[in-house]
Amino acid sequence: MDFRLTLAAMMLLAACGGSPWVEDDGSGNGGGDGGGSDTSTAVPDAVKVNLRSIAYNPANGGSLQVNLQGLQSSPEAVAFRRDSSLDIQGYRAFTYQETGLQRKYLALVRENERGNLRVAAVADGGQFNRHFGGTTFARIDAYTRPNLSNGTEKGQFSYAGTYAGVFVPGDTANNTLPDALRPNQTLRVRGDALINANFANDLVNGGVDNRWLLDSRGRRIDLNGDGTLNAEDQLTAIAFPSTQMNKSGRFVGDVEFAGDPNLSIGKVAGLFGGRGATDVGGTLVINPIGGESDIWEYGAFTLPRCDTAGASPLCNPR
Repeated sequence: MDFRLTLAAMMLLAACGGSPWVEDDGSGNGGGDGGGSDTSTAVPDAVKVNLRSIAYNPANGGSLQVNLQGLQSSPEAVAFRRDSSLDIQGYRAFTYQETGLQRKYLALVRENERGNLRVAAVADGGQFNRHFGGTTFARIDAYTRPNLSNGTEKGQFSYAGTYAGVFVPGDTANNTLPDALRPNQTLRVRGDALINANFANDLVNGGVDNRWLLDSRGRRIDLNGDGTLNAEDQLTAIAFPSTQMNKSGRFVGDVEFAGDPNLSIGKVAGLFGGRGATDVGGTLVINPIGGESDIWEYGAFTLPRCDTAGASPLCNPR
């Protein structure tokens, strides 16, 4: 099934009052902070959603086990299958579908180059009017705040790199079933992310641009169907307005469409990592299409600081 037809059908249903791919809250997970103290490093419920936990080993190409509250698998936690064909520039892809009659899940996971942060996003593509998904992030090595002093990049820093997302819904995952019974698979999103942080005032802001939907072969999708790939086919850029970080380097904030302030389309959260806050990692859960509350994106980013080894080409010139 062509993605453009899927999206058009969804928009038609939404206009008629339908709700084809509502986010399912599983056992009733709320939108609370999930541990909001001034030193918390917990993943907030607003981005955790249905995801209980992951177990990830990056060795030998990576292995992943996922524990998700929903219709995922026979055991609570199950090993996903590595699928390198769906990788996005350092974000490793894993899939799971117990049978062809059931939901098909995609997970994108990344442990950064310095080995101090890990991020993940996972979701199924939807079936029977609902989908399940969530994100997580973790600090896996020591963290210290930077020592502040006068001068450029002595207390205010930029972090840049690649963003990866799981987009719901995508194409059908089983063409043999009647239309209303088919599980759907997800699509992927690739973008360029930038985070600016001020450690003197404990403030964070940022965003993601050049947001392309990718098909199963990694090709950019001609979203408007005019036969030409250009900026009009990109998903709308998103912004993370200024939000506070706590004493442990965690932040939680709103996500907006770039150029459309004060209209929240979801939440972003994350952690700084490394000695001197050399890296940042985080995740988000948003409605990526304006006016469509039934289309979802679960995204992740882990970005090195622009004045450190391994900095992104996006950092220069600065």
